[in-house]
Amino acid sequence: MTRSNPPTAPTAPLSRPEPTPESVAPIRVEPCGDAWVMVDWGAHLQANVAARALAARLRADPQAFCAEAVAGVRTLAVRIAVDDTAMPRAHQREAALDWLRATAPEALGWQAPAGGQVVLPACYDPSMAPDLDEVAAATGLTTAEVVAIHSGCTFTAEVVGFMPGFAYLGGLDPRLKLDRRASPRPRVPEGGIAIAGLQTAVYPSPTPGGWSLIGRCPLRLFDPARTPPALLNEGDTLRFEPIDAASFERLWAAR
Repeated sequence: MTRSNPPTAPTAPLSRPEPTPESVAPIRVEPCGDAWVMVDWGAHLQANVAARALAARLRADPQAFCAEAVAGVRTLAVRIAVDDTAMPRAHQREAALDWLRATAPEALGWQAPAGGQVVLPACYDPSMAPDLDEVAAATGLTTAEVVAIHSGCTFTAEVVGFMPGFAYLGGLDPRLKLDRRASPRPRVPEGGIAIAGLQTAVYPSPTPGGWSLIGRCPLRLFDPARTPPALLNEGDTLRFEPIDAASFERLWAAR
């Protein structure tokens, strides 16, 4: 794996695009239980960028109401600070709702902080890609074309979650867009490279999973003894570099 980190740059507004029916769709800002507020940008094309940009803003310049900001694929969850001596929680929640309703539309014009640039080795050998033939048949492509398209994409780590070190990587070529499998597997191996919708992912450890498996990465994506423990972080850009089965085995043995 190779990683390069860009220089730190402040979040800056982008030029505003011309309004479209999608860009003027309502943004939802609502309470989520007693302790959280949720922002949902819906189908806006810049939804994930806005979520990551606004989360970064709240981390760099915390508002009094904010104890934590968690970016999602198209949402932002804000945990309300609890300090009833200064302001009751209900008042904190109202302050959060007011501020987020005013700020969330602006975030659609912001740029999220850049992450690192990561290259991961990927083995697309049939022995490690049980769904490759099925994906090729469903998309009307050859297996070689599927590999070339997937490894030619540049992905962005939109969200890190589900399990430690698991990054939802947006940017899959629409030619590879498929629904999740009708029957999830009870066990996906560590390093399994999978696709679903317009996302790809690498499983950091064995787990059940319903995405289509088209390859495998030999590197350890999450190691609690390592600093930092995860190879992929929110905002990273990533591409896959194809390797053969012998190279996979060599890299796996060297972990």
